[in-house]
Amino acid sequence: MKKAILVLSFMLMCSVAVGIAQGKKEKPKEITITGVITDVKCHLNGMAADMEGEHLQCAIDCIKGGLPVGVVEEKTDNLYTLIPAKGMKGANEDLVKYVEKKVKLTGSMKEAGGTKMFFYTRVEEVK
Repeated sequence: MKKAILVLSFMLMCSVAVGIAQGKKEKPKEITITGVITDVKCHLNGMAADMEGEHLQCAIDCIKGGLPVGVVEEKTDNLYTLIPAKGMKGANEDLVKYVEKKVKLTGSMKEAGGTKMFFYTRVEEVK
């Protein structure tokens, strides 16, 4: 099961990368969004909602295991897969400490191949 999820995640990232490479080379507008950090797998299959307070450790384990990390934007309830800006450490390592916490992310938005991604340059917890 884990292997299938990792393969699916890899294929998704590859298709998005191809879509981005084929897109315009304009510099994206920098924006700030606020939302809650989660693991993409549990959010998409409904486990996060079903587990309520017990989801925290599951999400941490999923992210530490290499599954994609995302943010559920507060204003729209949209899920964005998070990608660090060029030269930053991986999103999983960088964001695991914010799981189930509200954060403010600065970066740029990109949608390609039906996937919404946010390339972040800065993250800070909202108190």
